[in-house]
Amino acid sequence: MTQPLSLEGLLEGFKYELECSCKAKTVEYYDVHLRRFICWARTVGIADDIRSITKRHIQIFFHHLLNVTETATGGNGSHRVIRRTEQSRWPYYRSLRRFLSWAVEEGYIEGNPMVGLRMKAPQAPPIEPYQPQHVTRMMAVLEHDWRIAKTSRQRMLAARDKAVLLLFLESGLRCGELALLTVPDVDLERRRAIVRHGKMDKGRMVGFGPETKKALWRYMNQRVSEENALWLTEEGRPMKLGGIRQIIRRLKVDAGLQHVKGSVHKLRHTFATLFLRETRDMKGCKNLLGHSSLTMTERYTEFVDTEDALKAYNGKGPLDWMKGKSS
Repeated sequence: MTQPLSLEGLLEGFKYELECSCKAKTVEYYDVHLRRFICWARTVGIADDIRSITKRHIQIFFHHLLNVTETATGGNGSHRVIRRTEQSRWPYYRSLRRFLSWAVEEGYIEGNPMVGLRMKAPQAPPIEPYQPQHVTRMMAVLEHDWRIAKTSRQRMLAARDKAVLLLFLESGLRCGELALLTVPDVDLERRRAIVRHGKMDKGRMVGFGPETKKALWRYMNQRVSEENALWLTEEGRPMKLGGIRQIIRRLKVDAGLQHVKGSVHKLRHTFATLFLRETRDMKGCKNLLGHSSLTMTERYTEFVDTEDALKAYNGKGPLDWMKGKSS
């Protein structure tokens, strides 16, 4: 009699495999979604053996995800009903497909029960950069913060927040990349910064302009610490990712931009569209953003091209053009 191959046990092995090439956040992503499937399988009475899983089981699970409703409880005791959409099933499809493919490669099952099971990946969210007036309003808040700063601590925080915003706008860094920068990573003379731990742990070089150079110089002269981390809290400790995000959230609120969708990653969109509008260099933009292929960069190019095409209206529309030709 063959020994059962527990889903829980194999999940641990799958995670060890992922840890060799993925970041902890990616491993957690797969773990969360696969555990949801394992819990469901146990609830409906499917044997805890990967060889018991069939294509039909997976189809029923996806149907369950789409039709089940869940209730979320807020901090004030309020309740909100969550209804899942087609898009919300994608992470489960992706996780199961990779897990079962791994199980085939490792020889735990002979064939992948998901063969022939197709699901469309969700559409990427639209590119929505900040508009010039948005940046102007956030900059006005930062200038005000600097003018009213009285203590050395207040001046350090005001200088830090401005340096954070400008470096985001001029480098196209991801939030996690910017948060991990150290003092030696920034070369003010050459106006360059080194990303040592980008997506998939890939490194690259990014640049910035004179305004950001000035803001970084001011901040570095205000920080009184021997910490290697570039960004410090008011207590002089290294800032975490959440602290960087909070700076941008606070700026949006103080600038009266709560109605504007997006936050930190929108700054990356802003850099990409500004760079492409100025240079039309898609490959260069790809390299600066740290994209693995041109597919993502093309979305920014399409946005810029569409904006340029819309300029043709210039206060008029196709009906006006038609009248002009007929007269």
